[in-house]
Amino acid sequence: MSRRCKIVVYGIIAAVCVGLAAALIKLLFFSGLFIPQIKLNDSQTLQVEVNTDFQDPGATARFRFHDYSDNIVVESSLDTAKLGTYKIRYTFETYDKSVVRTVEVVDTTAPTIKLNGQNPMRVFEKESFKDPGFQASDQYDGDLTKQVKVDASALDMNKQGTYEITYTVNDTSGNTATIKRSVEVCKDPTDEKLYYNHDQFDNKAEEWWFHKSENNNRTTGCREESLLAKYDAYMMGPDDKTIYLTFDEGGNDITYIKEIAGVLNDNDVQATFFLTRNYIKDNPEFINDLVAHGHVIGNHSWHHYDMPTLANEKDIDRFVSEITECEKTYMQVTGQPMKKVFRFPKGGMSERSLKLVQDLGYSNYFWSHAYYDYAEDVSGEQALNTLLKHYHNGAIYLLHPSNKGNYLAMDPFIKAMKQKGYRFATVDKIPKETSEK
Repeated sequence: MSRRCKIVVYGIIAAVCVGLAAALIKLLFFSGLFIPQIKLNDSQTLQVEVNTDFQDPGATARFRFHDYSDNIVVESSLDTAKLGTYKIRYTFETYDKSVVRTVEVVDTTAPTIKLNGQNPMRVFEKESFKDPGFQASDQYDGDLTKQVKVDASALDMNKQGTYEITYTVNDTSGNTATIKRSVEVCKDPTDEKLYYNHDQFDNKAEEWWFHKSENNNRTTGCREESLLAKYDAYMMGPDDKTIYLTFDEGGNDITYIKEIAGVLNDNDVQATFFLTRNYIKDNPEFINDLVAHGHVIGNHSWHHYDMPTLANEKDIDRFVSEITECEKTYMQVTGQPMKKVFRFPKGGMSERSLKLVQDLGYSNYFWSHAYYDYAEDVSGEQALNTLLKHYHNGAIYLLHPSNKGNYLAMDPFIKAMKQKGYRFATVDKIPKETSEK
């Protein structure tokens, strides 16, 4: 090797050695071998959301390869309940060395707005709109309800349609929350009027009756099936293994309706509850719970009158209001349109009343099995025996929740019929063209 090459090689070796030495000295220096060291864990500046816990990453102290972090003394003015910039000082007191961290308490979380009432909600045309209200709150500013701005400029109560109301609120940090309520302006059912030209229809009143099923065969009722079909009325569903449980409730002092609903829900069975307007109005939470579980609320009139007595020109408006007031109250309670299913109070009907109900867009549902279940002393065993004795394909059962026996029999009846291969459905599932012929 030439002399020049040797000089170059030696120079490279020397440079590498110097670099390694410098790196070693730096490592030893910052490791605290010669000089005590304290340094911050994580960043020098951190942010924390107001009213939350601050997880201090702390600092590390070392000297002569020993960890003295437990000897660090921390001084802090941090208040996470108040916006601002704070300092945290970490001191390695033995050697009077310290480092400082800056902590910014910030508010980047938007307020929340909670709407009262239904969303979406339905209201009725030509009425005044009453906002169900709202609450607004912020994790730092607290209650902001009074600061909410409501924009209902698009809402037109004189025109049917779907509109949006916008609710907006800002907190003192400039965070914004916005929520919208959908409002459907519907036709008021009580505006419904019928032009009376029904004198040609027989108004002879008759309470519904039927022949009890024998040997689980389908049966017949007091009116011919062709007449029922003409007016969208049903006493049974199709000839298949389906049973339609229906319950009539007008507001009895003693009732097991909630207990019966609980049994139905536990068995994943939906039924039809024919309810009067006042019962719906007085039990809004229960009505909404029934709807949430898939049960159908049927129209059972307002006052539980004998409807043929109102099926005349003089009383036609009262006839209509008996049905439409119930429908309107249901919509007010649930925010949903009522299914067009109706049952005459006590089954009292006439051909004319059937026609009037049909003209209002409703189908009417009688029954193919019932029993004297008004008596309070009917036992669960008696109720179960009659329910099982007369079942048949497509049966519509009329039951009254005022009878404890029906409640006690419901669970074993449902289980027994399921074992026989039967299913349960609500009457609105009966096909429109179906009527036993």
